Amino acid sequence: MNPFETHGAISWHEYLAADIPLALNFYSELLGWTTSDMPTTDGEVYKLLHSGSKRVGGLMACPPGVPPCWTYYVTVSDIQKLLGENELDLILPLQDTPVGPFAGFRDPQGASLFVIQYHDGSEEDEQTITSTQEAFLTHGAFAWFELQTAAPKAAADWYSKLFGWTINEQQMPGGNYWVISVGDTQIGGIMESVDPNVPSNWNCYVTVDDVDAIQAKAAELGATITAPAFDVPEVGRLLHISNPAGAALAFATWLPMPE
Repeated sequence: MNPFETHGAISWHEYLAADIPLALNFYSELLGWTTSDMPTTDGEVYKLLHSGSKRVGGLMACPPGVPPCWTYYVTVSDIQKLLGENELDLILPLQDTPVGPFAGFRDPQGASLFVIQYHDGSEEDEQTITSTQEAFLTHGAFAWFELQTAAPKAAADWYSKLFGWTINEQQMPGGNYWVISVGDTQIGGIMESVDPNVPSNWNCYVTVDDVDAIQAKAAELGATITAPAFDVPEVGRLLHISNPAGAALAFATWLPMPE
């Protein structure tokens, strides 16, 4: 599945940084990410993030008034139609870029997400991670997306109508979990918020070879460990942190995937 061509796939992961050099140093030290520069039409430079030979995301300066955070983009086949047929609470109106038009919105529970329609020519290349299995096996790759919300069933119904996602409720050790699929590919899940005081939010699990080593390194680099490494049966060992600027991200050392 090419995420840049598949409607409903989460295709891009972008960090909005208050201090770009500090952010690059943190994630380079933590995950071994490297960067390359992509010039923009306004004369600025956009930082592409790489894990080994794979391109995993981007980094740019925070817009005024926006705190440091990770943002995620969903590919759509017709962004004008999606925005025209749905009354979305836009946080960023539709605008065009050399890559394609995009917009940002808040869902009814308040979680933010972006949508993008790529221009023709955004084809996969040797740097594109093209399958869930590859993301689960690649250190430093974004592998699993998760919405935590006070109203998971309502969120599942809303997103299934918006993107055409197939969302199936499953019993998990910690309670019910709604698994999101695009076609035959599972891409993420929805769960009830662990802390009712934390607003609804999208987060992502980044694959790492050793989650306990990541926890130790993150603490050394000044991150806050918001959920120390813990085991989930039949899934793997997971970790949640906030970086020194307060932006949340999760990590996982996955158990072997079934053949």
